[in-house]
Amino acid sequence: MRAVYTFFPASATGICFLYFSGSLCYTGTMRWRRRLRKLQRKRIAKRRRTRFWTCAVLLCVLIAAALFLHLFPGLFEKDPEPGSFEGPFAVVHVTDGDTLILSIEGKETTVRLIGIDAPESVHRDPEKNTPEGAEASRRLRDLAAGKKVFLEYDERRYDQYGRTLAYVRLEDGSLLQDALLKEGLAVTSPLEPNERYTEHFAQMEKQAKEEKTGFWGTGFFS
Repeated sequence: MRAVYTFFPASATGICFLYFSGSLCYTGTMRWRRRLRKLQRKRIAKRRRTRFWTCAVLLCVLIAAALFLHLFPGLFEKDPEPGSFEGPFAVVHVTDGDTLILSIEGKETTVRLIGIDAPESVHRDPEKNTPEGAEASRRLRDLAAGKKVFLEYDERRYDQYGRTLAYVRLEDGSLLQDALLKEGLAVTSPLEPNERYTEHFAQMEKQAKEEKTGFWGTGFFS
């Protein structure tokens, strides 16, 4: 009986020890699991935040690039060889005495006539607009509106505003610049390095000035 009584307390003590040891191990294991899950949640949240801001930055860059290309079309296009022709293109609108809007590949493209300058008619500052500018615009509209034209390029194809720079020819081969200079409705305005017809335009202007044609006769040009 003494052996039984001696064994029983020892067994009970062992069982209690095992129970508490197991409880401690279980509690420790659960704590580590909670910590691991917490660390995993933090890592996942961090990755999500990183992905979100990366996508946001990329989206902003794409929007900025699209806006830039829309405002300055053709800046990264390879320029055609100087002296080459493109067209014919339909004239959509005559903006003023030296600027047209053409339909090129389905897009409306603003074209600035190289080498001449007509009086203002659509300037943002109304005080700079003149009746002569309106007359030059009407004449260019008579010459080009509703027609098809060809573009001849020089060394520089675009100006600081993103407009296409070109010598504009009608289907009969005549230059619009020549017509406006001969009629005294525009003056020469050399634009480096686009100087292929600089001397030719100067001769047209000189003739109109000597004959007092157009605005040379009214005193607007002097």
